[in-house]
Amino acid sequence: MRIAILGSVALPIFPPLQGGTEWIAYYQAKGLAQKGHKVILFGAKGTAENFKGSDVRVVEVGAGSLVVGSKNETISDPSLEEASRKFRLESVYLTQVSQKLIELKDEYDLILNNMRGEAIFLPVAKLINKPFVSVMHLNLFKELAVLFGAFDTKIITISNMQRIVYPSLSYLATVYNGVDTEKFPFNDKPNDYLFMAGSIGRHKNQGAAIKVAKKLGAKLILVGKIRDQDYYQEIKKDIDGEKIKWLGEVSFEEKVRLYREAKAFLFPILWQEPFGLVMIEAMSCGTPVVAFNRGAVSEVLLNNKTGFVVENDSQMIEAVKNIDSIDRLTCRRHIEESFTIERMVDGYEKALLSV
Repeated sequence: MRIAILGSVALPIFPPLQGGTEWIAYYQAKGLAQKGHKVILFGAKGTAENFKGSDVRVVEVGAGSLVVGSKNETISDPSLEEASRKFRLESVYLTQVSQKLIELKDEYDLILNNMRGEAIFLPVAKLINKPFVSVMHLNLFKELAVLFGAFDTKIITISNMQRIVYPSLSYLATVYNGVDTEKFPFNDKPNDYLFMAGSIGRHKNQGAAIKVAKKLGAKLILVGKIRDQDYYQEIKKDIDGEKIKWLGEVSFEEKVRLYREAKAFLFPILWQEPFGLVMIEAMSCGTPVVAFNRGAVSEVLLNNKTGFVVENDSQMIEAVKNIDSIDRLTCRRHIEESFTIERMVDGYEKALLSV
């Protein structure tokens, strides 16, 4: 196959620090190219460096970051800019992708999309008569579902949960995210702390993790960028830098170390998380997960075997008390059997061959 993979205009593929979709796009491109398919990958500035020596052709778009006022932008004082600047900037980058898709239309046969803003590409794909397959890294909503129906868009979900509300759309397959087990190695001798990784925001619910840790008198380490400044201000009073630590965004190597040495990974989400990549990263390291029963949690986590699926704070507290009953090797084997990169790439290949 000749495949145009739309990766990300927000961050390079792979990202220097935090990022989920970008890692999936990286392994899609690398894995499908290794299987002999011709791949053109569209990604933010900085992507090409990560594919030197590979058979993946990279087309860079955008400046490498969507953080207004960052070193990649020319805004002298971001506080003076209008609130819609980030949205407008992303629209510019997505338009650059659309233009490149038109320019290169004779060099690929189908489009595999990972980018948010997927609706923008539907008329373009129809105009150039190319099959468009969209990976749903985020959940569907009414207006998007109507548009997908109108364009008969082929959809790959990353969990079966995503299909429930709109079951009549053109679903190609469910392809679970995978984790590189070599980059997230097993450890059976953890330290005595709890861990949570993810953007600081009300939907991620770091406050519950803090409450659980304080109730148990346990040490908690949080990592992730601040998405919701108001929410951060609410939980900041409980982050004392000793028992409750927030480290901000950390390097990939530091994140892996924190996963491996954690006694348990906490995932008290309040929204319908489409998958939860952090859960399989933790379990690959042997670290059991305690998660609220939202979104795809019950598809990813084996209750009472690789952690605990719970409903609220009090149940999470009891689960952490019993975390030593979970065999860390069972967590690792669960990933090796169900959530490897190889299994993920095979799933994408099979789905795309059916288009």
